[in-house]
Amino acid sequence: DASPAAVRGSAPGLGDPASIEAQRARLRATLARLSRTGELPTMPSVATSALAIARNPEAEVEELCRAIQTDVGIAARVLRVANSAVYGRRTVCKSLRDAVTTVGMRTMQDVLSAAALRSVLNLREPVAQRLWDHSLAVAIAAEELAAITGAVRRGGAFIPGLFHDVGRIVFFLGDAAGYDAMIRQEADLGIAASVGAVESERYGFDHNEAGAALASDWGLPPEFCDAVRWHHDPTRAPAGDRLARLIAAADAVTYRIGLGASDSPAETRAPQAAGLSIPDEERFTAQVAERFAAERAQFD
Repeated sequence: DASPAAVRGSAPGLGDPASIEAQRARLRATLARLSRTGELPTMPSVATSALAIARNPEAEVEELCRAIQTDVGIAARVLRVANSAVYGRRTVCKSLRDAVTTVGMRTMQDVLSAAALRSVLNLREPVAQRLWDHSLAVAIAAEELAAITGAVRRGGAFIPGLFHDVGRIVFFLGDAAGYDAMIRQEADLGIAASVGAVESERYGFDHNEAGAALASDWGLPPEFCDAVRWHHDPTRAPAGDRLARLIAAADAVTYRIGLGASDSPAETRAPQAAGLSIPDEERFTAQVAERFAAERAQFD
């Protein structure tokens, strides 16, 4: 088992490979101890299989459909998204093949990831709803930022944006009372960076480290894991620093439109601090809010 002292101050992505893996093993052990079941959260198996298929440029639509249809809940959400106004179909998708064809294999990765994350949260709890809303909003903002800034290729920002705060989700799932206390303390301190110190004091690591380790376990690419790990400090990302800056800016935008993960004051979070300039920030934030409202209901 990991003691807080054993893990405090270490950071996935730095040091020699053996040290990194040892630190991650200690971190995973601590997260598992927090869990009600003694096990780390896992992506639904259908999502893991379907994402692997969707990432394969040689994959066939039928192969992806066969994987998705093994999970009724995720399949239903995929159909709902494909039939939403976002994709503007004139006829209703009645099959998964229609849905995948409408959405596209690459975008289907985003849909599957969102459906999988949504499935692990009980949205009857207000804190879970807030975490889900924030995660989806950051994913949307990140994709929109990628399109207007060219900082990363379009299509490569949604998933890391969606999972950027998965460490917070794990803390909430494993220690709801402790998470609530940390959020109150962050709001009292009034600065975004303070939550890392609060989390490290309680667990020996913060939600960024926890999220990066979990993202790695779930098979996300190294640059995605780095973006999760360093989205509050992008200059330290050993890989994917442009992506980390993009996620930091997207995170800032969501606080401006009332979709932050906490009550930290919005003025402490500015997209410019991440090194990205948004030509018309007011219009952009309104665009993100509008797209969020349109897409959020599709995953309920």
